[in-house]
Amino acid sequence: MEALTSPTPILVALLTAIVFLCRAWPRGIHPKTLLIGQSEQFPQVTEAHDTQVVSKESDFPENWLNSSDIFQLERRAVFGKSWLYLSHRSQFTKPGDYQSFEVAGFPIFLILGKDGEIRAFHNVCRHRAYTVANKERGSSTVLGCRYHGWSYNTKGELTKAPHFENILGFDKLQNGLFAIHVQQSTDGFIFVNLEADAPGELLETDCPTDFVKCNGPIAQSRWIGGKAIEGAFNWKMAVISEKQFSTTAILPELARLVRSSILARIKHYLNGKTAGNPDVLIFPNVSFHIIKDTRYWYSLTFHPASERKTLVRYDLYCFQNTDGDVSSQLISDKLIEMITQQVTELENKYQLQVRRAADSSQEGVTATTTEVRDCRSSLGNSNLQKMILEKLKRHSKLEKLQGMEVHPAMRQPRVTPKSQQADRLCRELECRGRKFPSLAW
Repeated sequence: MEALTSPTPILVALLTAIVFLCRAWPRGIHPKTLLIGQSEQFPQVTEAHDTQVVSKESDFPENWLNSSDIFQLERRAVFGKSWLYLSHRSQFTKPGDYQSFEVAGFPIFLILGKDGEIRAFHNVCRHRAYTVANKERGSSTVLGCRYHGWSYNTKGELTKAPHFENILGFDKLQNGLFAIHVQQSTDGFIFVNLEADAPGELLETDCPTDFVKCNGPIAQSRWIGGKAIEGAFNWKMAVISEKQFSTTAILPELARLVRSSILARIKHYLNGKTAGNPDVLIFPNVSFHIIKDTRYWYSLTFHPASERKTLVRYDLYCFQNTDGDVSSQLISDKLIEMITQQVTELENKYQLQVRRAADSSQEGVTATTTEVRDCRSSLGNSNLQKMILEKLKRHSKLEKLQGMEVHPAMRQPRVTPKSQQADRLCRELECRGRKFPSLAW
C-alpha cells in the first residue's frame, strides 16, 4: 500500500513531461533562401512582453529597403531593361525642346527633332562622357559638351569635334550620341527603354489608353508646370501599399495620400467636387491622376537616386488653355505643399523602419518589433514588391549562369587606332593649354 502511495513515480512523470516540452518548444524560424542565392537566419520573433510569436517566413531580405547591393541589382534588372515613363508630348512645342532626367543613376535626355520626332539619348558626350544637356529643360537644336566642344544635333549626330576633323580615319558617324529606345503613345505618353539591344519586353499601353477613355483628350493637354522633390527614403517605400487595378498597374501609397490630401485641401476651390474616376498606375514607378470635373490631371514619378534617396516628380496638365486661370497656380502650389508634406512623412517612416531593422539584426538581439513585422507583412502582400522581387531573381539567375554581372543598358564605345590617336592629340593640346593659356581651347 505504501508503494502505491509513494510520490516518486509521480515526480518522475512530471520531470519527463517538462523535459519533453522544453525540447519541443519553438526556437525561432528561418527562411530557406534569400535574394541572389544568399541565406540568412531570421531572428526569433517575440513581443515586447516576451510572448512567443510564430510568423510566416518572408521572401524579402531584411535589407530590402536599404541595401546598396539590391539597389545596384535593381538598376540592372528593373531600370536597365523596363519601359519607363518620362514625360508627355505636350512639354515639347518646338524643335530643340529638351528635358533631362536621371533615373537610377542613368542620365537621359529627350529632345524634339526638326522632323517632329521625339528622341532619347544617354546624356553623356562620346568623347569624355561629360554632360551634353546641362539643364533640366531647355531648347536648342545644337547641344554641345562644354569640356572640349563636341556638338550634336537633334538626331544625336556629331556635328563638330574640334581638333579631330583633320585626323585621318576619324569618322563623325561613328561618334554620335548613344540612342535610347523611345516610344510615344497616340495620346502623347513618352516611354523609354535603356536596353542596348532590342527591348526584351513589349510596351504595355492598355493603362494609358484606359486613362484617356475615362478622362478625355489627353493628347491635347497643356503642361502647366512641374517640380522634383528629393526625399531621403528608398523608392520602394512609396509603393509598399498598393491597390491593384490591372495586371500591370499599381497604386503607390504616396500617390494615394497626395491625391486624397490635395482634394481635401482644395475642395472649396473646385466647387466641392471630388475625384471619382480610377487613377492609372504603371510598373514600376509612375501614376496618373485626374481631378474629376476639372480640367486638370497630373503624373507622379519616383526616380531612385540611391538606395536611400528618391526624387518625387509631379507634372500638372490641363485639357484646355489656362491663360488667366488662377486656379492652375493654386492647384500647382497645393500639389507642391502636399507632396512635400507626404515626402517628409515617408522620410520619417523610412528612417524609423531602418533604425528598427538595424536594431533587430544586431548580434544577440532576437526581438522584432510589431512595426517591423507589419512592414515585412506588407511587402509580402504587395503585388508590386513581388513583381520587383521576381525580376531581381530572374536577372540574378541570368548573371549566375553567365558568371558575371549583366548590364543591359551598357553601351561600349567603338575604339580604333585612329580614335586613340585623336584622343592622344586631344590630351596633348589640353596639356599645352594648361602650360600656355593663350593656346587653351
